[in-house]
Amino acid sequence: MIRTGHLSALALLALTTACNMPDATRTATALTYPTTRIDDVADTYFGVEVGDPYRWLEDDRAEEVEQWVDAQNEVTQGVLEAI
Repeated sequence: MIRTGHLSALALLALTTACNMPDATRTATALTYPTTRIDDVADTYFGVEVGDPYRWLEDDRAEEVEQWVDAQNEVTQGVLEAI
């Protein structure tokens, strides 16, 4: 059982921790990630259909995949440079 005093202390600790986070950490939820294509691809194994919407990412030499990786890396580098 959590007492009211303990609950208040936990809330204060959470607030203090959030306020002391670096700006890059606090704004991480505001990042804009590249759009990731989702395909309607599925295989059937032993009568069970298993979706594989990101199969196109498996070909790491494909031009589209290289562009997607570059875009993801731009987002990552932006965060890393900020910290």
